[in-house]
Amino acid sequence: MRNLSVIFFILVFSIIACNKPVKGRNGVIYKSAVQYNDYIVGRQSKLMQHVLDFAKAAGSNLDSAEKMLTEYTSETAQTVEDIQGMPAYKGDTSLRDAAVRSFSFYKNVFQNDYTRIIQIRKKGGEMTNEDMEEMQRIVDKITREEEGFDKSFHNAQKNFADKNNMKLAENDMQKKFEKEIGK
Repeated sequence: MRNLSVIFFILVFSIIACNKPVKGRNGVIYKSAVQYNDYIVGRQSKLMQHVLDFAKAAGSNLDSAEKMLTEYTSETAQTVEDIQGMPAYKGDTSLRDAAVRSFSFYKNVFQNDYTRIIQIRKKGGEMTNEDMEEMQRIVDKITREEEGFDKSFHNAQKNFADKNNMKLAENDMQKKFEKEIGK
């Protein structure tokens, strides 16, 4: 009977320990795999909206678009730091790490690639063939690299969901992004 009590105590303690909320260096407490995933996806949705807002502004007001890039670079750098502050979830860092790589990519796109495109367009006068070719090379590079980061993140998210018995829902912002950017 005493052994049964000890086994029961260990079992109950193990269940409680497995469901214990996890707090990260970023100060956020994650009570479930869903909350952990949603923290990242919420920031991803905001980032996608920034890309759409920038694209719209770049089509009509280069000065405004340039100011957005400064703000978005800083904000995305902070997001990278926040996500890096997330703890492993049940020992697994793959989703967090894929998100950090993806957000770091976009920070660099805002800071370098989009900034270069704005510089080319603001030179004044008519754009040369060289200008057009450089912009196309930048866009092609972004598109190619983005595919890899998107695939890596998607795979990490799917694996995370599978490991934690989560069902992934379609992201409406992702649909909007793909429709407006033309993926």
